[in-house]
Amino acid sequence: MKEILSRKEVAKAVGVSTRTILRAIQSRQLDAVKIGEGKTCSYMISRSAVVEYIQRRGRK
Repeated sequence: MKEILSRKEVAKAVGVSTRTILRAIQSRQLDAVKIGEGKTCSYMISRSAVVEYIQRRGRK
């Protein structure tokens, strides 16, 4: 797995939709860096943030 992932890559790795990843970012359940503004923005997500997110999801 790469060190920095896109929202699409994270969604595929976790097994959820890109919309679910966006909601996790917006609710601060998943740390990400926003690049750009408005509808054309993208997110950079670290591998360690994905691992933490997966661990938190597994506890529920």
